[in-house]
Amino acid sequence: MAKGNRGGKRASGGNDLVPKMNNPAGIPSNHMTEDEFLRLKGVGDVVSGAGIDMIGGANMHYLSNKQRQKVLSNIQAQDDAYYAKRQKARAEYQKLVSQGKIVPKTPLEKRITKAHGNPDNSATQAARRMVQKMGYDWKTGKKLKAVNN
Repeated sequence: MAKGNRGGKRASGGNDLVPKMNNPAGIPSNHMTEDEFLRLKGVGDVVSGAGIDMIGGANMHYLSNKQRQKVLSNIQAQDDAYYAKRQKARAEYQKLVSQGKIVPKTPLEKRITKAHGNPDNSATQAARRMVQKMGYDWKTGKKLKAVNN
């Protein structure tokens, strides 16, 4: 694999990598939600988390006002950079969707993906029941055959 290539395909005419998902049940690898795309780009969280490390420590209580203001402005700068990166990734997702290189998941594909989660999780169990009720096998994603009584 070439250096710097993380396994995605290069989009024509640019340096944009089209990320690929490891989807279950035969869902194509270019089918993904915006949240999944943002997680692949490293900006999946709504907040950057920069302030948690700096403000959360007990040392903030021992800083002078000038030091505290410097720390807070540093946090603000990190947050601004994170939000700019997140907005850029959201715009990239919309661009790739409009070009047809990424396909948003259908509600059924979202449920099948959720059904392949931790089996102890109640949301996973509910997704499995919903997919079966819709007439699909949650393991393979294929339509179940109707049983005649």
